[in-house]
Amino acid sequence: MTYQFDRSALRIGQISVIVVLALGFVLDIEAFIYFGAYLLGAALVAPRYAPQLWAYRFLVRQGLVRTEIHDEDPTPHRFAQKMGFGVLVIGVASSVLGLSAVAWGAALMVVTLALINVTTGFCAGCFVHAQLARLRS
Repeated sequence: MTYQFDRSALRIGQISVIVVLALGFVLDIEAFIYFGAYLLGAALVAPRYAPQLWAYRFLVRQGLVRTEIHDEDPTPHRFAQKMGFGVLVIGVASSVLGLSAVAWGAALMVVTLALINVTTGFCAGCFVHAQLARLRS
């Protein structure tokens, strides 16, 4: 089966999460972890309404960003997003429990892996997905 997958939309989403979480860390505002989790959750549950994808569509319309359509299965990337969302949920729960160091550790792990993906193209979540698929077969 052939899928149409836009890597530019994914990259803009990752950059949005990186900026939100890094800014929250620098300003020491844990609510930014909640917003980062919201961004990832919205992209997973209702991508049409995710703020970072609104921004992406605006940038495309303005000619500032080009779509980068590839024929590939988006499943590994969605798995990676789910992993990132899960880690940020741990960060949110830790923040609610007053465990700031754990909350920021979770947030910075997401920032680090998203930054590696944006800069090098290596997707850690996609790698985990492939290894799990290999183990299942």
